Amino acid sequence: MVEEPARRRRGRPAGGGAVAEELRETFLDTAERLFVTRGYRNTTLETIARSAGYSRGSVYRHFPTRDSLVEALMRRTTQRHMVGILDRLPADADPLDIMVESLVIVATELNQDPLVRSISDQADDRIVANMLANNAELHRMVEAWMATVVESDAGGSLRPGLRSKDLARFLIATSMSLLLGVVPGSEDPETTRRYIEVFFLPAVAARFPPARPVFTDDE
Repeated sequence: MVEEPARRRRGRPAGGGAVAEELRETFLDTAERLFVTRGYRNTTLETIARSAGYSRGSVYRHFPTRDSLVEALMRRTTQRHMVGILDRLPADADPLDIMVESLVIVATELNQDPLVRSISDQADDRIVANMLANNAELHRMVEAWMATVVESDAGGSLRPGLRSKDLARFLIATSMSLLLGVVPGSEDPETTRRYIEVFFLPAVAARFPPARPVFTDDE
């Protein structure tokens, strides 16, 4: 059972008040905990404000709607999983390794994240994918990441002439298919890797392995 944190007194916090970014993170932390422990449907902006120890107006100044707060939470959760990719790969991992592992994490871990599951289970099945697909800031983040990947491709593992913006859009589109469960058996890492090898890599890689069976007879 997760304990409720001690509530702050309403009004100006001790020590001169939290800066805007700190207060924003406080609301996101509180919202994530409540979505997971109480459920997405049972958590309102007013509930989040009260649990964090601030007025409802304080939350609205940072997040005018619950959807805007959920979008920020999803972006933060996605970034957290993306950072985890680099911790698992060797320092000399090539661009293709990074992209493959990114897609595997989306399919097998991001989709099972407690926050994502709470929202997906209690809302429209497509709400998480739609929020990510239409999130302009997330698009900019992925495009900047792919620009770095393309620029650092000293080994020529990517198709010549491939633009980072196009690569980012294709990576996001593939991620959405995996996140929505469109690909059968994608919760299994090896099935996802086979799918990526056969269908994703030929579109982006200068050299790629020959096609092989992707799905088992049961899928």
